[in-house]
Amino acid sequence: MKYFLKIVAVIIVITYSLKLVNTQSDLLVFGGLVIIGGAVYLLVTDLNQFFSSFKSKIQ
Repeated sequence: MKYFLKIVAVIIVITYSLKLVNTQSDLLVFGGLVIIGGAVYLLVTDLNQFFSSFKSKIQ
């Protein structure tokens, strides 16, 4: 359940960061891109942990 909540949180963060990317200020655009990159990294690591725990439960 905690993996699902983390995935939902990452989706919300990416959605908010896309608003920053659409702004006129260069600093906000780069900040939004950094936030999106960090969120995608966390999403990939959480999915990796989820699948490894799921795989260990199957075996």
